[in-house]
Amino acid sequence: MTLKPEMSNELRHMVRDVLREVMAQRNVTSGSAVESVRIANDHDLAGFIARVTEPETLEKLRAGKLRFTLGSVPAPAIAISAPALTGVVTEQKIDHLKDAGTLVLAPGAVLTPLARDKARKLGLTIERRR
Repeated sequence: MTLKPEMSNELRHMVRDVLREVMAQRNVTSGSAVESVRIANDHDLAGFIARVTEPETLEKLRAGKLRFTLGSVPAPAIAISAPALTGVVTEQKIDHLKDAGTLVLAPGAVLTPLARDKARKLGLTIERRR
């Protein structure tokens, strides 16, 4: 089964939140090993699950000899809340948004051909909301 990107990101965030809660609540002895975990994509998540389900790792976790912490992960693009552009999006509007990185078009928004060319020239990503 393939997850949609937004569902995959949501699942990843949920796993991170659960891991944070579990690790914060767990009283681990000072002699325990700490491993930093970075979960930025599906591949990282699959690797972490494989690591945690290894018998040796499970034993260490249960005994309190191993704990995981979350490493820093760049914020996913979906978390950046760019305002959606509405109506007719012209080349002039693109000039004002050249540092945005991503242009988010609301349902029904129309991007003029010159605006599309300008966005491509500036290296902007164009996304359309449903």
